[in-house]
Amino acid sequence: MKFTKKIAFASASVALTMATPAALLTQNAAFAKTTTVKQATKVKVTKKTTPFYHKDGSKFTKKKPYVYGSWKSTVAYKNTSYNVVKTVTIKGAKYYYIGNDAYLKASDVKVTATKTVKSSSTSSAKKASTSSSKTTSKKTSSTSSSSKSSSKKTSSTSSSKKTVTQIQVTKKTTPFYHKDGSKFTKKSPYVYQGWKSTVAYKGTKYKVSKTITIKGSKYYYIGNSAYLKASAVKVIASK
Repeated sequence: MKFTKKIAFASASVALTMATPAALLTQNAAFAKTTTVKQATKVKVTKKTTPFYHKDGSKFTKKKPYVYGSWKSTVAYKNTSYNVVKTVTIKGAKYYYIGNDAYLKASDVKVTATKTVKSSSTSSAKKASTSSSKTTSKKTSSTSSSSKSSSKKTSSTSSSKKTVTQIQVTKKTTPFYHKDGSKFTKKSPYVYQGWKSTVAYKGTKYKVSKTITIKGSKYYYIGNSAYLKASAVKVIASK
């Protein structure tokens, strides 16, 4: 009986030892998984008119309409195309953010252009790293005290960096630029809801989607494939 128990115990130990690498391989395989998703980059209005929405799901009103340059409206019109900055969910419904604090409801438009984005799974990565994090916790705790001083410096510098959200034109007129740094022309002007121009006018305010560098100069992206040069405007809002 004693001999039989020893054999059974040894067999169980071998089985457990053999199972461990397989489990790790499964977790590593899951960690390496990447998925590709398509994100909308351009949409076109399919209804005769469709409201512009705020980020809380409320509509723009006549007293406080959607303003872009000198153009004002509470609705977008059929067959008008918009560049999409991001896709969001508001109160369970899908919306497309088109810049300048305005959103369009997905059910009122159709996607006319997309881009493929790769994303990796993080849920399985946490499982795979749990066991290793336990073993390294002692080492990290000993080094955390020494990194406190440096983290304070980095946190203070990172917190001081603000993102520009709104600008105002300071020159009498300033050109609209393409992403390659070229200007809009009279033959191919900047078009927004029937309004056409090659320049923005002094005092006009624009919402900023992002800040980029083109050929060594800073530009602000104001949506609808148009950029304004930082030297021709002033920042009036940031976050």
